[in-house]
Amino acid sequence: MARGPPAAAAAAHGPRLAGVGRALLLVAATATFLPAAESSCPRDNSLVRDISRMHQSNYGREGFSHITVAGALAHGMKEVEVWLQTFGPGKRTPIHRHSCEEIFVVLKGKGTLLLGSSSLKHPGEPQEIPVFQNSTFTIPVNDPHQIWNSDEHEDLQVLVIISRPPIKIRYQQRRSKL
Repeated sequence: MARGPPAAAAAAHGPRLAGVGRALLLVAATATFLPAAESSCPRDNSLVRDISRMHQSNYGREGFSHITVAGALAHGMKEVEVWLQTFGPGKRTPIHRHSCEEIFVVLKGKGTLLLGSSSLKHPGEPQEIPVFQNSTFTIPVNDPHQIWNSDEHEDLQVLVIISRPPIKIRYQQRRSKL
């Protein structure tokens, strides 16, 4: 069997590298099939975790689900945190900002990103940007934003990667001036 560069690299690093790829594939594959989670959030130092057994919260918002897949408080992460969030039809976050960067990967559904950013064409004016399955977007540090599920029938599910955990969230009072 011929070995290209990826196969040669995997062979050079042995089963350890191949195991990392399988673990990432497992996380991606299980992210769309999430049964109800346990009600407690103990610290978990396991190398491999079952997402379906992780603590799930709605933070008092009906139609919203948040799972910290890897985080500062529950898993001892220092540089990044990973969340799996699901929004029911029509549900949204409050307009907010925080002192970290965010990367979003839309796993399923479609929605809208409301973003007020100094890097946009009209700084300070909120802009509505459509997001959809298999799309990704980033939120710069301290840029006010809101995510909502604009679909009437299907959930919106996103994987969120944030820098500098744990984060402090600051909520905006109104939309007109983000």
